[in-house]
Amino acid sequence: MAEENKNTNPESEAKDKPGTAAKTEDKKDEVDYKAEYEKMLAENAKLKQATDKACGEAADFKRQLREKQTEAERAEAERAEKEAATLAELEKYRTESRINGYKTKLMESGYDLETAASMAAQLPEGVGDDFFAKQKAFMENKAKSIEAELLNKQPKLSQGGGLTQKDLDKSEYEQMRKWAGL
Repeated sequence: MAEENKNTNPESEAKDKPGTAAKTEDKKDEVDYKAEYEKMLAENAKLKQATDKACGEAADFKRQLREKQTEAERAEAERAEKEAATLAELEKYRTESRINGYKTKLMESGYDLETAASMAAQLPEGVGDDFFAKQKAFMENKAKSIEAELLNKQPKLSQGGGLTQKDLDKSEYEQMRKWAGL
């Protein structure tokens, strides 16, 4: 019976021995990278095959639909596609025109080009001339208030004491030096 109680499991024997436990864990942690890579390549090939098949089927269905359509239906579909493209392009040009108009009006109000361009792009459609007139008036009033503030900060001019005899003598002296070339 003593022999029956013996562990025949190699892992349990490895756990019993102190140096062998680390070796079995390392073997479990090792990954066969080449096998994993091959498995991923096979899965990738399957996905590519499925994608190619789906695209081919979609193209076949589209071709079958076009064959079933009459000439008038095909012409109507093409006309509708062209009309949708034209409408999208027209909307794009209208938006660009609106933004350029706003940008011009903002630059007239006193904004620099970059600020006017960024603000014009953010303004909603339908902003009236009243907004730009008020904006221009605000900017002009702000400039006037800044100018008035700067003028108030300047030192006051004095009338001075006028010319004295000393100033006249000095100017005569300077004039003589000038004539003498000194």
